[in-house]
Amino acid sequence: MNSISPGETEVNFSKKRILLAEDDAAMRRLIEVVLERAGYEVYPVEDGLLAMQAADEKEFDAAVIDAIMPNLSGYELCRIFRAHPVWQNMTLILMSGLEAEPGTEADIHLIKTSRLQEELLTNLSQLISERS
Repeated sequence: MNSISPGETEVNFSKKRILLAEDDAAMRRLIEVVLERAGYEVYPVEDGLLAMQAADEKEFDAAVIDAIMPNLSGYELCRIFRAHPVWQNMTLILMSGLEAEPGTEADIHLIKTSRLQEELLTNLSQLISERS
């Protein structure tokens, strides 16, 4: 029989769950490691359709989404999340190599630069705490 101490249970329940949608495998793994080291529980997927499926199966505190992906772009995915009652309050961070398109539904748009990791962690923490 497995026994879990009360402290371990509290830690598991307090971890914020992040959906990570990024089609570039190296970038996806880098962001996954950065988020896990910061204490988040990360669910990485490689495209927008898989992100929708994951969001349908699990509850997430936030989604970190690449703007340009196969099957369903990050812009489209953000619009779908904002329009759906179950997902509309989820924190959405959109990442791309370019400036944001007008009318994006994300809470924040980050440009993939050398400061991405730092900016992602700072903004993610702030946005999640504002919604808690």
